[in-house]
Amino acid sequence: MKAVLNAIKKIETFIGVMFIILIVLLVFTAAVVRWVGFPIAWSIDVAQLLFGWVVFLGADIALKNDSHIGVDMIINKFPFKVRKTVKIINYICIQVFLLIIVYYGVSLSIENYQRLFNTLKLSYSYATISVPVGSALMFITMCEKLKRVITEEEDHVSLPDKSAW
Repeated sequence: MKAVLNAIKKIETFIGVMFIILIVLLVFTAAVVRWVGFPIAWSIDVAQLLFGWVVFLGADIALKNDSHIGVDMIINKFPFKVRKTVKIINYICIQVFLLIIVYYGVSLSIENYQRLFNTLKLSYSYATISVPVGSALMFITMCEKLKRVITEEEDHVSLPDKSAW
C-alpha cells in the first residue's frame, strides 16, 4: 500500500510541477507576444485549466507533507491522549468535508459538461473535474494519516508532553 501511495505522490508532484512550469511559460509567452502585437487568445483558457489542477494536486501534496498551516499552540498543552483524540476527530471531520466536496464536485463537472472554454472548444468539465479528483486524493491521504494516528506511527502525535522535557 505504501508503494502505491508513494507512486501517487510522485505522479502528483511531477504533474503539478509540469503544470506550474507550463503556466509560467504560457503566461510569459502570451504577455510578450501580446506586447509585440500577436495575442495568443487561448492562453488564458489553458492557464485556467492547468491552474485548477495545480491547486488541487498541490493541496494534496501539502497535506501529505504536513505543509498546511496549523495552530498547535493550544493543543500541545494537552496530554497525549487528548491530543490524539482531537487529532482523530479533526481528521474525521476533514474526511467528511472532502467526501462532500467529491460529491458536489462530480455534480459540478456533470453540470459543466456542455459548457466550453471560450477559445479551446473543450468542455469546462476538464477543469472542474479537478475538484473531485483532488478531493478524493486528499481523502485517501487523510485515511492514511488517520491510520497512522490511530496506530501511533505519526511522529508529532506521540511526542511527550513539553513538561516532561
